[in-house]
Amino acid sequence: MVRHLLAFAVVLSVPAFPASGQPGQWLRQSREPIELPSGSRVEFTTMPSKALRGTGEFSIFFPPSYGDGDKRYAVVYFLHGLFNDHTSWTLDYEGDIDGLIDALMAKGTLPEMVLVHPNGGRSFYTNYHDGSVRYEDFVVDELPAYVEANYRVLSGRAHRAISGTSMGGYGALKIAMRHPDRYIAVAAHSPIVFPVDNPLDVSGGNGGGRQFEYMREVFAVIYGRPFDQGYFDENNPLKLAARSSLNDLAIYFDYGTEDRYADAIGLGRGLEKLARELEARKVNYQFAIHEGEPHGWALVFAHVPESLAFIARYFVGGG
Repeated sequence: MVRHLLAFAVVLSVPAFPASGQPGQWLRQSREPIELPSGSRVEFTTMPSKALRGTGEFSIFFPPSYGDGDKRYAVVYFLHGLFNDHTSWTLDYEGDIDGLIDALMAKGTLPEMVLVHPNGGRSFYTNYHDGSVRYEDFVVDELPAYVEANYRVLSGRAHRAISGTSMGGYGALKIAMRHPDRYIAVAAHSPIVFPVDNPLDVSGGNGGGRQFEYMREVFAVIYGRPFDQGYFDENNPLKLAARSSLNDLAIYFDYGTEDRYADAIGLGRGLEKLARELEARKVNYQFAIHEGEPHGWALVFAHVPESLAFIARYFVGGG
């Protein structure tokens, strides 16, 4: 079933990058567990990782009833954006996201599930071109194996989904499209999807120039120097949507019309192209455009109830 929505909401404002240029202000300094009002809990932890050549970090959200018995839960892997990490979603500067999810689950508005937030650095959740660090392998292979072995979660595609915002929205889309046998659904907020084949052809104009120049350097590490167009195509949601067998993958994505990347990289045009491709292939997708809303965690706070509810509809036996 195809859905293409235009949503109107209160205008919220948050920069995609720290205004001061100091990314540390977007990271939680404490790693103490967070106890939420309705009984949910967030923990911050680490795991060994061959793909990352050392240690992987992640936070994990346990729903209100997790401590009450032996029930197992479906899992959503949520990927953060550039200049963020696995702790950023728990900060309150753009809305109390963990508290909101806790309340929704306690009220029964949202089925209970476990959420896992890996630290993706500035990787775009892609294996580096030179093979030195393999973030996609960490997210797709190592992290689920560790979570399923150490926590009360359900295993298998029917109980596993992936989501994310900005860089993480890109990562969620391309990982799900590259591995539709691993995920039942994907939800991406403000995903970085370029309307052109080569992202280096984008100027980064209208307020996004500084940020885009930074991304150009990031891309050199991930996609090769000189830039390897073929490798980028293998990780480009637009290309994957056109040629991959998506195996009944359910797809949600959205963005706000005041997103700073709408002008800087043509984000809206990229997502419109993605919607047209999915429509042409009769893929089950939902695309929402939020009038007057920005990029980043503020948009996630406003619409994570919708994206998680979308995912939950496709879980089998979880929540």
